[in-house]
Amino acid sequence: MKKKHPVLGRLAFTVCLGAGMALPGAAQAPTAPPASVEAKPNVLVIVLDDLGFADLGAFGSEIKTPNIDLLAAQGLRYNNFNVCPVSSPTRASLLTGRDNNRVGMGQVANVDLGPQHPDLRGRISHQAATVAQLLQADGYSTYALGKWHVAPLNTCTPDGPFDYWPLGKGFGRYYGYLDGETNQYFPLLVEDNHFLPAVNDPAHYHLSVDLIDHARQFMIDHVDNYPAKPFFEYVAFGASHSPHQVPRKYIDMYKGKYDQGWDAIREARFERQKAMGVIPANAQLHPRDPKVKPWAQMSADERRLAARFMETYAGFITQADEQVGRLIQGLKETGQYDKTLIVLLSDNGATNSGGDHGLDSFAKWFSFTPQTVAELLPRIDEIGTPKMEALYPQGWAMAGNTPFPEYKGDVYAGGVRTPLIVSWPGRLQGAGQVRTQYAHITDITPTILDALHLKAPATFNGIEQMPMDGKSLTGTFTDAKADTGHHLQYYLFAGNRSIYQDGWKAIATHQKGTSFDQDVWELYHVSEDYSESRNLAAQEPARLEALKQLWASEAAAHGAHLAELGVRDMNFVPAYAPSARNHFSYSPKMGPISIAAAPQLNNRAYSFTTTVERQSAKDEGVLVAMGDHAGGYTLYIKGDRLIYDYNFFGEHFRAVSTEKVPLGKSTLSYTFQPTGLFQGIGRLAIDGRPAGEVTLPKTFKALCTFDPFCVGRDVNIPTCSDYEGKGEFPFTGRMSDMVVDIKPMGPRPGGPQGAPPQGH
Repeated sequence: MKKKHPVLGRLAFTVCLGAGMALPGAAQAPTAPPASVEAKPNVLVIVLDDLGFADLGAFGSEIKTPNIDLLAAQGLRYNNFNVCPVSSPTRASLLTGRDNNRVGMGQVANVDLGPQHPDLRGRISHQAATVAQLLQADGYSTYALGKWHVAPLNTCTPDGPFDYWPLGKGFGRYYGYLDGETNQYFPLLVEDNHFLPAVNDPAHYHLSVDLIDHARQFMIDHVDNYPAKPFFEYVAFGASHSPHQVPRKYIDMYKGKYDQGWDAIREARFERQKAMGVIPANAQLHPRDPKVKPWAQMSADERRLAARFMETYAGFITQADEQVGRLIQGLKETGQYDKTLIVLLSDNGATNSGGDHGLDSFAKWFSFTPQTVAELLPRIDEIGTPKMEALYPQGWAMAGNTPFPEYKGDVYAGGVRTPLIVSWPGRLQGAGQVRTQYAHITDITPTILDALHLKAPATFNGIEQMPMDGKSLTGTFTDAKADTGHHLQYYLFAGNRSIYQDGWKAIATHQKGTSFDQDVWELYHVSEDYSESRNLAAQEPARLEALKQLWASEAAAHGAHLAELGVRDMNFVPAYAPSARNHFSYSPKMGPISIAAAPQLNNRAYSFTTTVERQSAKDEGVLVAMGDHAGGYTLYIKGDRLIYDYNFFGEHFRAVSTEKVPLGKSTLSYTFQPTGLFQGIGRLAIDGRPAGEVTLPKTFKALCTFDPFCVGRDVNIPTCSDYEGKGEFPFTGRMSDMVVDIKPMGPRPGGPQGAPPQGH
């Protein structure tokens, strides 16, 4: 029998309790909905992650997505829908209807540069009320599930602050994860405003299924208790972001399918897109990425490994599609389907972060640690399993973004053009048709408000509001030629710039370390050149210059500032609050905290110190840990020895104490002293006496894990196999606070933040 997640057993009780007690940051539910909302529709927004334009069946893919395809057949597809190049900015614009830089999300939420950089705060400004806040104020029940990634990650602690968490931004209930990625078998889950115990049932658990279990339950509880009241539900899948993890049966669905390789798949998708009418008949397939090795030139081992990565990715999407089907079935079972406006999209294009051969951990991309076929091939059967946090090679992303150039993180169409499907039974004309109007992620909230006959207020909760940047798409629901009024849109990410105006697009890719004045601009007539294949900069210099000037004025109007800070740099720029601290004291009773809220130790001298009391040799366990099997560190007692294990992406460097940890009280410490850039020596001490050391020839340049920092135990996935199978391996003796002292950071080579050169 399938085991249920422990939360499901208490979900009904939690909902019942919530009816009599206001949750922090949530409006009190009225005893009866206002008469004005009784006839209003529900709204369901579904967000997929890192999904390329060509990765759904309805957009030309061979991947099986029958449930999403049915939504498209009954609704409308948009082939000129554009988003921000990465996750957090897209989600901020989706939820607010405003420009991502204007609301404070010029980068991912992991970056907060402080009040002097209002466009880089990693949060949604209170001057930009979310669609959830506006609908909640209008009498809607509001629910969010899945990936959030629009709260500063340094606030992801058991004590918040919660202002930018889902309940603080208008959702009455939340179930999901706050960071940009989580393990699909061992997710770091949050319910409302509190972290949940670790899930430890990989044989019966998968996050995509769990999210829809909860989404359906929220729906059932809502309809049973407030049948006349409308709801807004926001469901953000982890799929198809790394880690690409899915049960084997879904991988086996595609066995042999991708042996033909990414070049053939790309060509087939392009022809299918044309035959389906999802791209213009005169569209060209953009020339293939020269950085991607042609399939015909690859060795048998390279092909076999790459094919398995893609089989897993395809299975991951198919499983997510099944969950979309369960969600739609839930609407039908509760009698809500015909009353619901459904919007489905991806947050950015497919990612090339997997490099030439793929990765067993996305964290390796942040630390500039590519992998070889020789390293990955012995683990081929672990792809898709809990043992590997897989990410496919960039060749499959090239196929995923067909027919466009480039990838997630870029301002070319491959980074920002994604599928958009709108379904609304009985309210759309031309079911199954393709809409070609330029549309942008900022248009989603204005569209929802327009469909519900609501206007964005000038003030909300006493705070003056920013104007909406997006335009309503509702005219396109019934008129294939409707003018939405969205004729101008600028883009900025990590110094890369582009601007769209009336069918023309100018693009400048920045080379890090050079002057922005040296950037070379390109020009495309995208209303005639769908795939951005013909650069007209030389033929149209006056038009290009006008667009460059227009970009500058639009960026200034939205408070966007040129900066070289890319996603890879985010771990070299500590989040605003922790960066001001070099001394921490943590109780062993403290709940786990996010890696962004934890002490930032990369390439810095630091120490861990605590006092323990052991009554017997059986008193052992973890003293401090951060990470999982892919990487991290842990300090623990086992077999009477104090042990420090530094897990550098599966390569372990260990110090074991030369003497036993005594019974009774003792003071234990681990000290790290850098001896060069990202290398050093770690030393153990017991009651001040040297007790062992380890040379660390390499340490993390940036992100090492997505698992949390914790004291007195190792939650979620063990960092070290030495205590695998022992659960959290909590320390069973008495333990004082864990004190972390960090020496102030000096200048680093490589730029202002000491980051290595950026790349995708």
